[in-house]
Amino acid sequence: MLVAEAVGRALAGLGVDTVFGVVGSGNFHVTNALVAGGARFVAARHECGAATMADAYARTSRGVSAVSVHQGCGLTNAMTGIAEAAKSRTPVLVLAADTAGAAVRGSRCSSPAAAPGSRGRAPRSSASPTPPARCWPPRRWSRACSTATRGTWT
Repeated sequence: MLVAEAVGRALAGLGVDTVFGVVGSGNFHVTNALVAGGARFVAARHECGAATMADAYARTSRGVSAVSVHQGCGLTNAMTGIAEAAKSRTPVLVLAADTAGAAVRGSRCSSPAAAPGSRGRAPRSSASPTPPARCWPPRRWSRACSTATRGTWT
């Protein structure tokens, strides 16, 4: 099982029933895994729109929603919607890939973990055959969902 499949299935099993986003190579596998786990995917034309839709959906449904974006520019484009959701304490999970370390030259690449308000690291590669040493264990995925819902990190 790929890391992305494990993450997608776990989050769908924890109640993430709707995910908004713009699919790219970095989030393709985890988005497909969420859909395979029973979540509904709503495509957007722009990442900020996807983040804003996830925010609005979570507010009106009183549940947890997710936004799935490509690493780098996709995450950057979504930041205004993500910041609004965070400011309003809306339960939105942000799923963004990270660029593999071997693909980075110099210090021009930023990680999703460096985003304001971030509480952890994303897996290094969503398509790796085995979880990397720094990948969140399943109990942390459950904590991420409960944190999004309650607003406290337990």
